[in-house]
Amino acid sequence: LRVRGFDSMRSSRRWLLVSGLTIAVLMIATVALVLTTSLRGDEPLLPEDTPEGTVQRFLLAVSDGDYLTADSYLSSTIDSKLDYALRRSRAPEPGWKATLEDSVISGDEATVDVVIDVFRPSGPFSNSVNTYRTTFYLEKEAAVWRIVSPVNLWWLY
Repeated sequence: LRVRGFDSMRSSRRWLLVSGLTIAVLMIATVALVLTTSLRGDEPLLPEDTPEGTVQRFLLAVSDGDYLTADSYLSSTIDSKLDYALRRSRAPEPGWKATLEDSVISGDEATVDVVIDVFRPSGPFSNSVNTYRTTFYLEKEAAVWRIVSPVNLWWLY
């Protein structure tokens, strides 16, 4: 003897379980897709022979901790290069993100405006993102753009 209500309840539970698993898989896939598409590397590299490309590559090298490469984008007139600030301590650096904005080229000199968002966890009622605006000044040295200033990476502190 079969009870009709019991069978329909069992099939409803199965349908609910399958639907729940499907939604969970879709949510996990969506989160994975968002995380992988928002990782650095999706942005195209700007041409290296432009002021914007020089600043972009400099900041990517700093972000990767490749200070020798970062140094290569600085002007030869800078004595201390990045040794002054980046080899300061082993304290963990905050997370940060740079956005290139306007640039102006005037002969052998250029400026590139950059917005730096620094992420620092703070209390529950305070803003954990600090936004700074800075201008990179560049000069052309032997047909290659080099950063003259800023040489102090203050947003990392």
